[in-house]
Amino acid sequence: MLRYIGALLVCLAVHSGCSSSRSLVALDDPSWDVQHDDSTALFIALSVVDENTVWVSGAPGKVGRTMNGGETWTMFGGPWPDSLQFRDVEAFSAEEAFILSIGNGLDSRIYHTTDGGESWRLSFQNEDPNAFYDCFSFWDRQRGFAFSDSYEGEFSLIRTMDGGNSWQYVDPANIPNAHEGEGSFAASGTCTAAQPGGLGWFGTGASSVDTRVIRTTDYGETWSEAITPIESTAGDEGITSVLFWDARNGIALGSPSTRETNNVAITSDGGTTWVSTGGVALGGRVYGASIVPGTPTSTIVAVSPSGSAFSVDNGATWTTFDSYEYWTTAFHSPTVGWAAGRGRISRAGSR
Repeated sequence: MLRYIGALLVCLAVHSGCSSSRSLVALDDPSWDVQHDDSTALFIALSVVDENTVWVSGAPGKVGRTMNGGETWTMFGGPWPDSLQFRDVEAFSAEEAFILSIGNGLDSRIYHTTDGGESWRLSFQNEDPNAFYDCFSFWDRQRGFAFSDSYEGEFSLIRTMDGGNSWQYVDPANIPNAHEGEGSFAASGTCTAAQPGGLGWFGTGASSVDTRVIRTTDYGETWSEAITPIESTAGDEGITSVLFWDARNGIALGSPSTRETNNVAITSDGGTTWVSTGGVALGGRVYGASIVPGTPTSTIVAVSPSGSAFSVDNGATWTTFDSYEYWTTAFHSPTVGWAAGRGRISRAGSR
């Protein structure tokens, strides 16, 4: 995304009062400014607290934080083996964050820090050898949920109502049955989403039947399904990111494996129904995406191993602006955002 995209979009909205040269630079030649370089790392998830505080996680066993807008990044160790892959991070402040590692059985874990990464408590460790947790989201400091791929027709969902001190399994009878092989993708920590008031969603794929967004309106107690037009014809295809502006308006992006096909769907009724935008983001393969808040039009940034792209029309059309391998992106405002991926953490800029 762009340092000046906020100004550009405002100008487009009011048709006056902006510098054309600055806007054209932002529109035609955006970039990511690399802030942290580590060739040993694959950074996979970001959580932006404010314009100065950002957490990042990845593999092998990588967790980091900046408190000065990315000028410096501190990497943390913890009571975990380096082999863990932390595919999601959810932060509430510079002091408090949760991280989720993926894997079958005991490798699926959630750790919690309340002292800025100085110490970490094991909040949850999966004991089901058939479960594989992909992503998690929080409604607030006390309440959140995590989602696992399915096994024998059932999804595994857990939720906390006490700030991660304990996690309880959601009754499978309250969750739609899974198709054979159905699950999600731990590509960026964005396969789940939450909004105030107990609204939550997770996106699926890998089933060769339908892709679905499955939602809750009661803090994860019960769940209902909605089919989306995003295709899934193989185990590596389906929805990778689910994002919501508010309680009603959201977007889902997906990742067909080899075909350039529509991979964007939107909802305006809280996820009850989904319609195709007709757009193709990044050749049909998105790993992570972020809504850009504070823009006058519905603006999204998407990333993948093949590059980065943005849309200013709710996902109908896309402009590619970088070819580096990024897996995740997150924005705080039109002028403050980050991407992370293969050995890099970068901040939004404009050449």
